[in-house]
Amino acid sequence: MSLAVLRRGDTCELKLSAPPGNVIDRALCASLLSAIREEGRDRHLKAFVLSAEGKHFSYGASVPDHVKGKMEEFLPAFHGVFHALMECSVPAVAAVRGLCLGGAFELVSFAPFVVAERSAAFAVPEITLGVFPPVACLTLPWKLGGARAEDLILTGRRITADEAKAMGLVNVLCGDGELDAAVERLLDEQIRPKSAAVLRLVTRLARKGLLDRLPELERAYIDDLMQLRDANEGIDAFLAKRKPQWEDR
Repeated sequence: MSLAVLRRGDTCELKLSAPPGNVIDRALCASLLSAIREEGRDRHLKAFVLSAEGKHFSYGASVPDHVKGKMEEFLPAFHGVFHALMECSVPAVAAVRGLCLGGAFELVSFAPFVVAERSAAFAVPEITLGVFPPVACLTLPWKLGGARAEDLILTGRRITADEAKAMGLVNVLCGDGELDAAVERLLDEQIRPKSAAVLRLVTRLARKGLLDRLPELERAYIDDLMQLRDANEGIDAFLAKRKPQWEDR
């Protein structure tokens, strides 16, 4: 299984379990969606903990699933995870070590609380493949501000955990090897003392409208972006492990 669902009292850990890359493919999207819907029905649940097995949180969404003919099914499946989190309104705590890239960065950016080891690194490198990250186009401006969001989305550059903390993406930094303890402290101090019903209501109100434009961005990805020669070239080049040959069309 690529996802472990670990229920502990009033929290539920969703652990990506396909190291070393913990790549987010269609099967993992289906598992995440099912777990969020199933566990999210419990009115006593106070938080999801998004974590990962191994040295890295995740290399991101599956690139093979982004080729034309597959992407039309993968993208709605991936976005369904975010809609499910929004619908149940259970706040999430992301626990990040190592690399957190692309679609994984989008998933982390959707969590109200992010705990990261100091050696962690973040990026949305989609533009280097000739594509763009639809969810990050919504969450990063909302969470970091427009200028910082454009910097990350348009350059695809990688930032350190310290930079992410300074930007406001990371709430808590911890030393390497101290991630689990830091997450437990946050849960004990900020989540568990509170009412589950109130946490859900406030989470829903604080995020009202956040995903309203996601269907529009999804259509733009499928109907506009993937009609461009360069978008398909970028994906093909990545899979072939070569430099893309852009034709600007």
